[in-house]
Amino acid sequence: MKTFEFKKLEIREEGSWLQRQLRSAHVRKTALFAVIGAAVGYIMFFASHNMDSHLLWSDEAFKNVMMGAAFGVFITNSPCARGKC
Repeated sequence: MKTFEFKKLEIREEGSWLQRQLRSAHVRKTALFAVIGAAVGYIMFFASHNMDSHLLWSDEAFKNVMMGAAFGVFITNSPCARGKC
Protein backbone atom coordinates (compact mmCIF):
# COMPACT_ATOMS: atom_id res chain seq x y z
CA MET A 1 0.00 0.00 0.00
CA LYS A 2 1.31 3.41 -0.98
CA THR A 3 1.40 6.23 1.57
CA PHE A 4 0.80 9.82 0.65
CA GLU A 5 2.97 12.67 1.82
CA PHE A 6 1.56 16.15 2.05
CA LYS A 7 3.47 19.36 2.36
CA LYS A 8 2.13 22.03 4.63
CA LEU A 9 1.09 25.15 2.75
CA GLU A 10 1.49 28.33 4.74
CA ILE A 11 -0.38 31.37 3.58
CA ARG A 12 0.34 34.60 5.38
CA GLU A 13 -1.89 37.61 5.14
CA GLU A 14 -0.04 40.71 4.07
CA GLY A 15 -0.41 43.85 6.12
CA SER A 16 -2.50 44.56 9.17
CA TRP A 17 -6.26 44.09 9.36
CA LEU A 18 -6.84 47.80 8.72
CA GLN A 19 -4.62 47.83 5.64
CA ARG A 20 -6.40 44.79 4.20
CA GLN A 21 -9.78 46.40 4.81
CA LEU A 22 -8.79 49.67 3.18
CA ARG A 23 -7.55 47.83 0.09
CA SER A 24 -10.76 45.83 -0.33
CA ALA A 25 -13.10 46.87 -3.12
CA HIS A 26 -16.17 46.58 -0.90
CA VAL A 27 -14.90 49.13 1.64
CA ARG A 28 -14.00 51.55 -1.15
CA LYS A 29 -17.43 51.14 -2.72
CA THR A 30 -19.12 51.67 0.66
CA ALA A 31 -17.11 54.85 1.30
CA LEU A 32 -17.90 56.17 -2.18
CA PHE A 33 -21.63 55.57 -1.75
CA ALA A 34 -21.55 57.17 1.73
CA VAL A 35 -19.92 60.32 0.30
CA ILE A 36 -22.39 60.44 -2.59
CA GLY A 37 -25.29 59.96 -0.15
CA ALA A 38 -23.97 62.74 2.10
CA ALA A 39 -23.68 65.09 -0.89
CA VAL A 40 -27.23 64.27 -2.01
CA GLY A 41 -28.45 64.86 1.57
CA TYR A 42 -26.83 68.29 1.64
CA ILE A 43 -28.19 69.18 -1.80
CA MET A 44 -31.68 68.21 -0.66
CA PHE A 45 -31.28 70.36 2.46
CA PHE A 46 -30.08 73.32 0.41
CA ALA A 47 -32.85 72.91 -2.17
CA SER A 48 -35.57 72.74 0.48
CA HIS A 49 -34.63 76.15 1.92
CA ASN A 50 -34.90 79.57 0.32
CA MET A 51 -31.96 80.36 -1.89
CA ASP A 52 -31.76 83.90 -0.50
CA SER A 53 -31.06 82.74 3.05
CA HIS A 54 -27.48 82.79 4.26
CA LEU A 55 -27.87 79.52 6.11
CA LEU A 56 -25.28 77.10 4.78
CA TRP A 57 -24.97 74.76 7.75
CA SER A 58 -27.24 73.92 10.67
CA ASP A 59 -28.37 70.99 12.77
CA GLU A 60 -30.92 70.13 10.12
CA ALA A 61 -28.23 70.12 7.43
CA PHE A 62 -26.12 67.82 9.58
CA LYS A 63 -29.07 65.45 10.00
CA ASN A 64 -29.66 65.39 6.24
CA VAL A 65 -25.99 64.70 5.53
CA MET A 66 -25.86 61.87 8.08
CA MET A 67 -29.10 60.36 6.76
CA GLY A 68 -27.74 60.47 3.19
CA ALA A 69 -24.47 58.85 4.27
CA ALA A 70 -26.34 56.16 6.19
CA PHE A 71 -28.51 55.48 3.16
CA GLY A 72 -25.39 55.14 0.99
CA VAL A 73 -23.87 52.65 3.44
CA PHE A 74 -27.15 50.72 3.57
CA ILE A 75 -27.31 50.47 -0.21
CA THR A 76 -23.91 48.76 -0.38
CA ASN A 77 -24.34 46.57 2.71
CA SER A 78 -27.97 45.48 2.50
CA PRO A 79 -28.62 41.76 2.09
CA CYS A 80 -30.02 42.31 -1.41
CA ALA A 81 -26.89 44.21 -2.47
CA ARG A 82 -24.79 41.24 -1.34
CA GLY A 83 -26.97 38.73 -3.23
CA LYS A 84 -28.58 37.16 -0.14
CA CYS A 85 -32.23 38.02 -0.52
